[in-house]
Amino acid sequence: MSSTRIERVLRHDGIVAVLDQTAEQAQAGDAAWVGEERWKPIVLEAVKLRQVAGESAVRILVGEHAILVAGDEKHVVGVVFIKGHPVVKSVVRMVRQLMRLPANALPAL
Repeated sequence: MSSTRIERVLRHDGIVAVLDQTAEQAQAGDAAWVGEERWKPIVLEAVKLRQVAGESAVRILVGEHAILVAGDEKHVVGVVFIKGHPVVKSVVRMVRQLMRLPANALPAL
């Protein structure tokens, strides 16, 4: 996953940080991250909560911010955004776009 894709998401006003993590990166303790570093440990805990809950997505409210973590067993995306900001309407769509494999990463038939 290219960090430029998550950097594009971060450019939207109201989005504070973005995590993009594959299963391989999770095992290696690595992930693509852009945004405020102070949110990284909170988002990583939200990723764990999603696994414990057995849900494909969780949304966590933290003060004036919300964290949306969505994914499957192979790929997880987390977004920290300001609650009530107009960008909220687009966050789910952006997460779905991040979850899609880039065309050059699709297996050849």
